[in-house]
Amino acid sequence: MKSFKMKALAVAVLGLAGLGMAGSAFAVCPTIAAISATPGGGGAWSSQTVTAATFGNAATGLNGTSCALSVAINAGAASNAKGFVTDTSPQNEPRYRARFYFNTAAMTNLNVANRQARVFSALATTPPAGAGAEEVYVNVVGGATPSLRFFVGDTGSPGNYKTVNAAFPNAAGNYRVEFDLNSTAGTFRYWVLDAATTNVGHDDTTPTGTATVTDTGWSGVKQINLGLFVTSTQFRSNVSGQAAILDEFDSRRQTFIGQ
Repeated sequence: MKSFKMKALAVAVLGLAGLGMAGSAFAVCPTIAAISATPGGGGAWSSQTVTAATFGNAATGLNGTSCALSVAINAGAASNAKGFVTDTSPQNEPRYRARFYFNTAAMTNLNVANRQARVFSALATTPPAGAGAEEVYVNVVGGATPSLRFFVGDTGSPGNYKTVNAAFPNAAGNYRVEFDLNSTAGTFRYWVLDAATTNVGHDDTTPTGTATVTDTGWSGVKQINLGLFVTSTQFRSNVSGQAAILDEFDSRRQTFIGQ
């Protein structure tokens, strides 16, 4: 099946021309005013949503690009604080693979478990009875060793979601995140890796972990959001002003994405 178009954040979100490829470098990054004036960056993203958040470009990208998306929740923000981009190009996909780079180096107060925020969500058009539209969502969770927590649609689990926790593999704060949701096979595989490594875990046969799920009640992935949103009270109180950096998002139906 044909893969989705690449949505490198340094390109599509920040208003640079074209769609870009993983690892590409671009010479010019726009000003914040240019970002604000162009919803979705005028590129591959459908839209952007910003409320009580600082939303702009990081001067250096995470995988060879010239800039990336930087988003931080404003001090004193309410529970509706958010900054994310949206893609509505998926077509109710029963299998959905996604990868992005994620940097938490500036989030120095992400050291207590109740400091949590959503960084990704994949929504279906219709969910099973009693479940939400989110088929997969991912939270960053603080702690002595911060982690990513995946919530995967699973009608066999309490609350209709199976929870999978993946500790960050280093303290440096730069990671590559990938997952493969296969509703037909009933499997969810994920990779949370040190972005600096080039061989360990960077292929389709060695995921960080695998889970069995029953999520056929969802109609398939139709929309995704990527950024910083659905924040806990403790996150807004203690991690405000500290930016998450995201870059090089890619989504496909079948093939492993990798670096």
